[in-house]
Amino acid sequence: MDKKHIRKASLAKRDALTREQIEEKSRQIFEKLMELNEYRDAENILVYASMRSEVLTDDIILDALANGKKVFCPKVTDKPNGIMEFVRIMSLEELKEGYFGISEPELTDDSEIAGRAGFEEGTGCSDKTLVIMPGAAFDRQCNRIGYGGGFYDRYLKRHPEFQTVALSFECQILDELIPVDEFDVKPTALLTEETATLREI
Repeated sequence: MDKKHIRKASLAKRDALTREQIEEKSRQIFEKLMELNEYRDAENILVYASMRSEVLTDDIILDALANGKKVFCPKVTDKPNGIMEFVRIMSLEELKEGYFGISEPELTDDSEIAGRAGFEEGTGCSDKTLVIMPGAAFDRQCNRIGYGGGFYDRYLKRHPEFQTVALSFECQILDELIPVDEFDVKPTALLTEETATLREI
């Protein structure tokens, strides 16, 4: 199957999960994330604001804030060209409905943007930044199919120094390899409620 059909089939499986299943599986994934050195050692957490049937991220955001980490959430800044930035937030209440119904931070002249000049000053080196990303479908080698906009692929191409981990429910994982293109960026790690996978480098 091509990416479009894989994406549709995988999201249909995810959407079939009950709210109780999503909450329980998300809790299990959250616990696996807490065990990763990449998360524990990170000073900057770049994390999506979950919507609909995605792996929930509110607990991740709250935990990171409580532990003194800087938290940044994505903001679409150029929809036609698939460009987004990560804007620092201090609380969940700062997220407002934006592009595609996604909760986004507001972008002002005073906003702190991840990856901009001066970003690393006083926050440690770039390997202290972890990007936590969603996806529509994955395979066991950590190949990823996103939602079709290419936002994360473009962003991570600009910031190859950032570490990455993707969150997914087990029902979104294919046993066979999924098709990939040269511009696709796959995460360093993939967490589900059942497994934690590190890609071969």
